[in-house]
Amino acid sequence: MRLLHIFAALTLLLGSSLAHAATLNFNGGAVSNCNQSQDGLQYTCTSLALTSTDVIVIGSAYAVTVNSSLAMSYNQGLTMSGNATLTVKGNLDIKEINPPNLKVTGGNLTAEGGTFLMGAQEQTITANVSATTIKMGSNNVKVTGKISAKGPVEIASGSVINGPISGTIVNILPASTRIQGDITASVSLTIGSGSQVTGNLKSPTIDLKASGLLVTGDVDASNSLSIASGNGIKGNVDAGEVTLDSSNAYITGNAKVDHITLGWQGRVQQTITCKAYTPSNPCSCVTNNSGWAFNEPMGPKCGPGTPSGLHHFQIEHPLTALTCQVPTVKVTACADASCSAVYKNGVNVTVSPGGESTPIDTSGVNANVTVRQTTVGIATLGLVSTPATTGALVCKSGGNTSNCQISFLSSGFQVSGIPRYAEVPYKLEISALQVSPNNPTACVTMFAGQNKDLNLTCAYGNPDKGTLPARIFDSAKNSYVALAASDQSSCSGTSTKLRVTFDADGVAKPNMLYADAGALLLTASYKPDSGSDKGLDMSGSGTVIVAPQQFLLTKLAPTQRAGLAATPLVAGTPITLSAVNALGAVTKNFGNESGVAVQKVVLGRNLLAPVYTDVSNPEVGGDLDFVKKGGVIAAPPLVWPEVGKINFTAALQYGYLGSGLTSPGTSDAVLFYPHHFVTELVVKKVDLPGGTKTEFPFPCSAPFVCAGDRAVYSRQPFDLTIRAQTSGGVDTKNFDARNDVINKTQVTLVPYDAATEKNSYPPTAPSGSTLTDGAKAPAAVTGVPVSSFSNGVATRSIAYSFPSAYAVPKEPTALASPTGLLLRATYAYPAAGNVSSAPADGKEAQLTVLTGRLMVPHDYGSERYPVRLAVQTQYWDGKTWVTSLLDSISAFDNTLVVFANCKKTLVCKDFLLPNNTIVTYTVDKGVLPPNRRLILAAPGVGKSGSVDVSVPGIAYLPSTVGTVVFGVFKSGPVIYLREMY
Repeated sequence: MRLLHIFAALTLLLGSSLAHAATLNFNGGAVSNCNQSQDGLQYTCTSLALTSTDVIVIGSAYAVTVNSSLAMSYNQGLTMSGNATLTVKGNLDIKEINPPNLKVTGGNLTAEGGTFLMGAQEQTITANVSATTIKMGSNNVKVTGKISAKGPVEIASGSVINGPISGTIVNILPASTRIQGDITASVSLTIGSGSQVTGNLKSPTIDLKASGLLVTGDVDASNSLSIASGNGIKGNVDAGEVTLDSSNAYITGNAKVDHITLGWQGRVQQTITCKAYTPSNPCSCVTNNSGWAFNEPMGPKCGPGTPSGLHHFQIEHPLTALTCQVPTVKVTACADASCSAVYKNGVNVTVSPGGESTPIDTSGVNANVTVRQTTVGIATLGLVSTPATTGALVCKSGGNTSNCQISFLSSGFQVSGIPRYAEVPYKLEISALQVSPNNPTACVTMFAGQNKDLNLTCAYGNPDKGTLPARIFDSAKNSYVALAASDQSSCSGTSTKLRVTFDADGVAKPNMLYADAGALLLTASYKPDSGSDKGLDMSGSGTVIVAPQQFLLTKLAPTQRAGLAATPLVAGTPITLSAVNALGAVTKNFGNESGVAVQKVVLGRNLLAPVYTDVSNPEVGGDLDFVKKGGVIAAPPLVWPEVGKINFTAALQYGYLGSGLTSPGTSDAVLFYPHHFVTELVVKKVDLPGGTKTEFPFPCSAPFVCAGDRAVYSRQPFDLTIRAQTSGGVDTKNFDARNDVINKTQVTLVPYDAATEKNSYPPTAPSGSTLTDGAKAPAAVTGVPVSSFSNGVATRSIAYSFPSAYAVPKEPTALASPTGLLLRATYAYPAAGNVSSAPADGKEAQLTVLTGRLMVPHDYGSERYPVRLAVQTQYWDGKTWVTSLLDSISAFDNTLVVFANCKKTLVCKDFLLPNNTIVTYTVDKGVLPPNRRLILAAPGVGKSGSVDVSVPGIAYLPSTVGTVVFGVFKSGPVIYLREMY
């Protein structure tokens, strides 16, 4: 019965709660506390008083204005769609809404004069957001829409933003944020590590934090642009002061700057233009610390800015066309006389005869501009444009300058072939066409299913010269026939007759071979002087693009240290990069192309190992110059500033002559391993009770001389960091526990005598020093496991222990004097070589180790007064114990103080402080200062005797035993004594 009562009560409670839940529907109906416009689409509310489970629903095309702030809680909900609008006069806080309750699939959210907040939950919305301040909270958020603020914008790590962002100060927190859209900040823009931005950046000050950050777009930073290690901009830069930090920060496009500093392996792949440009010193604004000299393939290249105005138009066209066709021509809007730069502001062109107005977009090129003539005869091409240009029209056919004429015929051949790689057999298509007798604007096929003996010629389009011919398969001879005197001579002006077979569609498809690179102009003609075709006079031309099959690198040695250039497998031979055909022969014509067809070959890499999430895979940048080099160049330094196995790659950046063929080439695999280790002391700032700070390990000062200017006591723990670095002194992030190749081993750590570097575990006498983990029950340390490394860095606590120390009550005869040592890290990288911190390559931590002790002095005094003991830290200088003037850190508290061997009327427990009372004693320059000495309370009248005082328990400062006498004169000779009664 009682259970029924409880159940009934819960039901009433739940029912009461549900009764308070409400949905505020803004869809044309009345809403409490809100006024509506006459058309019912606009709501104005003084405020929205929501209960804990209320839901706001705003229909598409409805707008709600709330004249106060609005903050929504976890169990409340917001639903919007279409063009719905929610405007709040104050703060709009939706960060706590449970993600399933946030159903914003369209609309606008505005915090007018306040802050917009979201993202305490992993929330997703589709809406435009505007406010004075915008904070996309502490969790991952996804926003599709425009984000604009009158003040600062903060985007949390891991967020995805699909839309532009604008504000005064825009801060994209690390890491892994993805943004698709432009970012504009009127004051400053900061983007955290690991973020990816596809869009243009504009702000006076832009800071791209390390590392793994990529911006695909142009960057405008009028004051300063900082690109941290490993970050890249795939686009152009226009900025004031630009800094590319070490290492491997890069810009793939052009950089127009006031000044630029290139850190180690920093690169601008295109041209640097100094805004104060002087032809006599074009690189005057460049500080080059990249490691590559000016105008080396990997080094900075400087010059004037790229022209951008409209200079003239260039038309590439066929020499012949049929009256039944609508041929296309390629029109380029040129920004300079050579057409090496294009006009990118957009233009409309009309080409005659018969053309229509056609746009040319920001690419500057349109290959599908039409012309047309329906009567047989020669037509001269013309062009009008908006905007207009006074530059003379330039026409080309097959890569050669032409007279801008097309011969329109009633019948002829259409010659074409898809782009192919050099010396790879592929079809050449020759279509036989004529005007339909029934429709003069339609073409019909000829020669279906017939064999014909055609005359073929080849000519060089781009480059406009060559040394090898095209070879076409002759079905009658069942072999390839050169369109030249021989297979090894240039294309002949005299035609070559060969037999081809036309299929049912009137298309002959003989295979073609070409051993070099370029755009070949192939012409087919047919003018029989007998037979049923007598009287026909047909011809036609077409261009076939042939690219190098690959870029071939010299054989490389299988291993190299990070940051150094790969070396040839055969020592002493140069490393070359060759453009070759499918048979491995050099395509000597590659690099002789002209105009906008000048080819950019870019250097890259494929990461083979290690492979794990967030593995560092820095780019290998470089535009390689093959111009007029006969298809072979000396390879630039093949450097990779990381740990791992890669192939170097070379490929055409945009595709050969616009064909899309990139001719990719891959080197042998090269395993890069750390160039060296650096071992370094972790210097800590120590807070003292008085509020001052000092450093540990102890800094040395005159007259005491320490190795590395630092000192510790034997058995005293200190922290050591080991860094695996490149030749440029940058940490290799892939020397990491996640690297399966190395994570089962350890980096060996061995102390050596700092002065000679010869003796391990100094001193030689007394021998037996050890390296331990510094624990109370110490364990021996021989190295640092690779599993301790993260991003190339590991830190562990160690201690150096001499074989003997001060002992109570008897002191050993062999104590170690101050001993300078260095800490050497070594590692045998699997399948590579040894890595060391030895000074020839790296840098090693040094410090001096002292045999230390805590000296508790003897003292005496009246039983009526306390005794203050000036406890000291001391070290053995080889002959005696001296005060450790370097030490202002060592400390102990009253719980470590031991009172023993109390004699006469003294009771040892009387010297103990009350329970839970903690007093800390810290030395200053090796001695407890006068106002903070170890105090023994006065035993009181009638009590006298002696007590032994020590401070055991500090492993690196074993304690002496001091005897304190109360009520008894200090022993020793008495010079004068007078007693009065």
